[in-house]
Amino acid sequence: MSEPGVLLELRGVAKSFGRVRVLTGIDLAVRDGELITLLGPSGSGKTTILRLIGGFIAPDAGRILLEGRDILPLPINRRPFNTVFQDYALFPHMTVAGNVGYGLRVRGVPRREMVRRVGEVLALVQLEDLADRYPAQLSGGQRQRVALARAIVCRPRLILLDEPLAALDVALRRQMQQFLKDIQREIRTTFLFVTHDQEEAIAMADRICVMDEGRILQLGTAHDVYYRPASPFVARFFGENNLIEGRLGDGDSAWRWVETPLGRLRCAVDGQPAATAA
Repeated sequence: MSEPGVLLELRGVAKSFGRVRVLTGIDLAVRDGELITLLGPSGSGKTTILRLIGGFIAPDAGRILLEGRDILPLPINRRPFNTVFQDYALFPHMTVAGNVGYGLRVRGVPRREMVRRVGEVLALVQLEDLADRYPAQLSGGQRQRVALARAIVCRPRLILLDEPLAALDVALRRQMQQFLKDIQREIRTTFLFVTHDQEEAIAMADRICVMDEGRILQLGTAHDVYYRPASPFVARFFGENNLIEGRLGDGDSAWRWVETPLGRLRCAVDGQPAATAA
């Protein structure tokens, strides 16, 4: 059984492609209603985790649990998840409304209900006036919102987002970060969001999962990851200025002195309040 409040759990998940080990012993618990980012450099295994959860590929070892139930035997269409891809994957021959309603139509939802739900979701993402346009007639930000609306309309338990803002310019990306966070809070759906952008993760996430070389190095809030990195890699990944070499000195169970090029620092022992300088 999973812990109370945990929606999705990965236990000991491993994956290789040929002789290349992509994921090693992944343990991750995603809470119901949170926005968690998978953050790391290219090749760290972030997208592979999304593909495993979505059912696009199968793990070599481990389990994936939804509220304590193993979902590995379930095919893609029976998993209560939807994915927003980096390229949005919109159907060019369908209108905005057609793209958004596609999943409902495949599920056999009656036309009247489908029209109502599509209209509600388009209003939510502020695209109700563009329902009859085609993807080629939309801006990058508008296409991103169509992809999000298509993911939302079927009311999934979890939405998987694979670097959906990567193709947008800086100003629009920042605008869409806040938009996605606002939508996530309004619909109260769990988001698992892949990014390699540290600022994006800090701006959006309830918790950040830092990865490298197929392993999870740290999982915590932006404050925890930034101010209390679990390893030199995590510290460097959030900025070279955060890493100061020093020699551990005397102290007690709560604090230790560290001799550094910047002077003598009084630092907290792991599990104690954040460090302060003397």
